[in-house]
Amino acid sequence: MVITMEYGTIKGINKKVSRYFVGTMSMTSYEPTPEELQRLDRAFEAGMNVLDCAQGYGYPNLGSTEVALGKWINSRGIRDQVVLTTKGCHPNPFRTRVHAYDIDSDLFDSLAKMKTDYIDMYYLHRDDVNTPVSELIDKLNEHIRAGRVLAIGVANWSYERIKEANEYAKATGQVGFTLSESHYSIAEQLDEPFAPGSGTISGPKYEEARRWYKENDIPVASYSTLSGGFVTGRITRESYKADPESVSRSVRVAYCHDINFTRLERTAILAKEKGVTIAQIGLAYAMTGELDVYPIIGAANIEEIESSIAALDIKLTAAERSWIDLTSDER
Repeated sequence: MVITMEYGTIKGINKKVSRYFVGTMSMTSYEPTPEELQRLDRAFEAGMNVLDCAQGYGYPNLGSTEVALGKWINSRGIRDQVVLTTKGCHPNPFRTRVHAYDIDSDLFDSLAKMKTDYIDMYYLHRDDVNTPVSELIDKLNEHIRAGRVLAIGVANWSYERIKEANEYAKATGQVGFTLSESHYSIAEQLDEPFAPGSGTISGPKYEEARRWYKENDIPVASYSTLSGGFVTGRITRESYKADPESVSRSVRVAYCHDINFTRLERTAILAKEKGVTIAQIGLAYAMTGELDVYPIIGAANIEEIESSIAALDIKLTAAERSWIDLTSDER
């Protein structure tokens, strides 16, 4: 199968950035399994050079994902060829953990676990609106000046807080956030899928946020672009009504609502007409709008990787996107 990756650019990163990021959250052991090695190798061979990780990934072995990913990178000798991203400052049961000293602790821990001298893109995994943006921008820029971080981003932040932080960075002659990780999908989140503060820009409620991202040229790393498997067709309105408990809680509470099933049914019609899968239409939807979107692909096997990359050839029209969005009955 001939597959061609597409690339973009993100401010602060001096390497080409593959349109798909490789999701690594499912790696839960300190040693990568043979299947994980094969999947990572195939993704890299296919041109997916951005690796999405976090200090808190690897449940129940928290932190194991960074260790396993670092072992793969170093065993292949490809550190200079990949864009390594990771996240810090995730809350624990006791506090939010979004402070300058948390950045220091988590960043140095990530560097040691992955056995690397620098992170291409370092995210703050969550926000705490009680922490001044000045504290966070000042500390992150300290690490940029030291060469430990090349670019900085956020995950699950509101656009208002990103705006505030970037305005402070500009006023003080420092580097601001150049990438935001958020949920962006055909299916909007009608409830929190994981924990309070899970970021999303999907659906009519977040139209203003999407407008801000576009006007300020801030790319979006989209997690759960297929909404936990909802945008694949494996769950239908009928099957859900017959056995709702067969669906995982996160998908059930966040996505299994009438409005999303209607969107899904329209997506299925387009997929059939174009001779592609529902999942491929879901990925195309994310990438053919006005935002600069980089879906994070947590593909379980090589076939899913290749199917995802094939979706790059699907270009939806504005009318088709509006029809899926339920903002128009014409396509």
